Amino acid sequence: MAHPEYFVAFEDHLGSTLEAFAAHLRSMPKKVVGTVQLSELCSMADHPNGLYFYFDDQDVLWYVGKSTSRSFIERVPSHFDQRKDAWFNTLPKRIMAVCSIAEYTDAHALGLSLRLVLVGVRSKQTAIRMESVLRSYLQPHLNAGKARGHTGQEALSTYVT
Repeated sequence: MAHPEYFVAFEDHLGSTLEAFAAHLRSMPKKVVGTVQLSELCSMADHPNGLYFYFDDQDVLWYVGKSTSRSFIERVPSHFDQRKDAWFNTLPKRIMAVCSIAEYTDAHALGLSLRLVLVGVRSKQTAIRMESVLRSYLQPHLNAGKARGHTGQEALSTYVT
């Protein structure tokens, strides 16, 4: 099965800089989270590890996540359980806190309207490292990492472990 158009393999961009890779992520096709089919997530079985990015309709980055212990098919939907007290509802809960939204159902709906980009990463350690680097460099709205002085000119290959 072919990968969906909102998927990119990290290893295909090792010659890019952090800045160029970030620009590529912003410019590539995205899929509204609420319309993602499980079969699309299944098509990434050849990339057991990866990163996922949630953008709004203005291409503002809201969230960077990693999928290393669970596949995309398990990890991505886990953010959107309709039960407010579910084990892993961090995304709607963060939306509630950051956006001052009082109702869980409203935050859940906003989360489902975000647009998804998937990045397959062959190495688990590289996926873990890249999530930290990209959260620091890109400063997503809901889970920005501590600024670590990335200039954007660093080659992605320097982060491969």
